[in-house]
Amino acid sequence: MSSQPMTEEERAAFQAAALARLRNPPERVVPDRLFVEAAVELRIQEYDVLQRLTQQDYNELMDEVVAGTVGRMADERRAELHAGDLELIQQRVGVGVDACIARYEQAQQPLRFVRGDRVVCNIGGDCPWASGSIQATHEEDPADPTGQTVLPYVVKIDPPEGRLISVPTDEVYVCRAEVCFGQREDGLEWTSYCLPPPAAKPAAKPRRFAAGDRVACAVEDPSDSYSVWAAGTVVAVDVNLDEATLYGEHVSGGGATHTLPYRVQLDSGAAVLAHRDEHWLVRDLALQAEGQRQGAGGARCLARMERREVAEGEWQRVDHQTRQVRSCAPPESDSEEE
Repeated sequence: MSSQPMTEEERAAFQAAALARLRNPPERVVPDRLFVEAAVELRIQEYDVLQRLTQQDYNELMDEVVAGTVGRMADERRAELHAGDLELIQQRVGVGVDACIARYEQAQQPLRFVRGDRVVCNIGGDCPWASGSIQATHEEDPADPTGQTVLPYVVKIDPPEGRLISVPTDEVYVCRAEVCFGQREDGLEWTSYCLPPPAAKPAAKPRRFAAGDRVACAVEDPSDSYSVWAAGTVVAVDVNLDEATLYGEHVSGGGATHTLPYRVQLDSGAAVLAHRDEHWLVRDLALQAEGQRQGAGGARCLARMERREVAEGEWQRVDHQTRQVRSCAPPESDSEEE
């Protein structure tokens, strides 16, 4: 699209205006930054009466709001604050302080899991869930350039993926405890998500339990958000996944042979599969009573090593993996061996 050429009169007027601008350049307007900083500081103090902001968050909020306000004033060639500037400062400071306080409060909320816990996470795709271990809690989200979003968990997915993933929320539909599945109708499906890669050679390590042994199994609680220890009896050892049938459901191992350590009949009537021979899944019922395993408010019964008083002044240390029990010194004693 072509423009019409200027007439001689238009060209002469344009040149005259350009000359006048060169001879009399407009005065440069410099916004009063100190006054802007004072206004922003006052608003932050009004919103953050309890002074909960960290020094870093305070400085970042100050810099962000001051820079935005000064830039707006410079664009409009103003040196002084207007009522509109004050309203914008108030709005931006309010949003910034609220975001920081929300982040602090979120970080203070007790999470269901701690570092090292075994979980199953929703990763999407053809195999939507995968097992892994908690690597970190309350981590800043690297995808959020503002640093305002806090991730409840960072999880390392088990091999063959072996990658780190971000868990955006502490909800059961995103992240749940890895337990002995089978109480629900989809128990075998959940077990398949947690299976370790099939070993090239069968492990020479003997199983910790035999058929008929009484055990405590880690299973879901009624809410599925937490887990409990449930009593049961080992009914089979070294169970082939292709032959494992619960509730009349048959699940194929996808061509690979997976040998699961145990099939346990719970006292409640359900049957569960223990896919690993580990203390955090299966324990000796004589050493681990039924009850809460991991619950609301940070309640936990997951440690491998446990110290307990068996009689007045008599203490024992229990190793739930080896099932060994030995005498030990009372708590907080100088002679206690760690």
